[in-house]
Amino acid sequence: MEIALIFKSLLRKLVAALLLVFHSIPAYACIANPLIGMIAPIGVEWLLLSPWNPFYSFWETRWLVFNMISIPNLYGVNLNPIVGWSLFAIGLCIFLVAAIQFFTRRKEGFVKKGLYSKVRHPQYLGIITATLGFTFASERPMAWIAWLNLTFLYLLLANSEEKILQKKYTEEIRKYKQQVPFILPLLSPNISKRLPTPKSKLRKYLILLFIYFLTMTIAWIILKQFSYNPGPFWQ
Repeated sequence: MEIALIFKSLLRKLVAALLLVFHSIPAYACIANPLIGMIAPIGVEWLLLSPWNPFYSFWETRWLVFNMISIPNLYGVNLNPIVGWSLFAIGLCIFLVAAIQFFTRRKEGFVKKGLYSKVRHPQYLGIITATLGFTFASERPMAWIAWLNLTFLYLLLANSEEKILQKKYTEEIRKYKQQVPFILPLLSPNISKRLPTPKSKLRKYLILLFIYFLTMTIAWIILKQFSYNPGPFWQ
């Protein structure tokens, strides 16, 4: 049983790392474009953007990578890199502090002090905030699609971790969830319990799929409406 839990934990960490790579590397390549195309060896930009290459194949989806979506300039100042790198710095700080607190206190059981007394998953909050910064800085619609997918799946990972912890620390986890918000400090703790949810696992999965596809559809419409083609120089 212990080996199975360790395997599941390692598998979740691997999935989380792959999600982070899928979002961050192409987003960073978009930030550096066209500079990277001018100074890097031939093929490097293609390699960095390769996770998004399928979107090049269809005219209907090429705009996700080639178009741009930006915050309106304020007094001639481009706010995207300012907002983007500020969010990245904040997210990185949250992640590093939470990671240090976790690894220094994990022997006590599940960690519930420091940032873990403010939200139940501060490391994931840090990652989501930092990658949101990448998303703003890249100014590409595809970065937003990738970030939404990353956020959605990190929330599922966090929920999965809680279920595993609940088997080991049943009463402590129950009290902890009643006192500390899930991932956003402004939301009330255990907000999911206040929402009507079906008991059937199949219905839960169907509702999650519906929410996912609805979110992607709304994001697609908004990004398509407000994105623009910057011209061949940026492509």
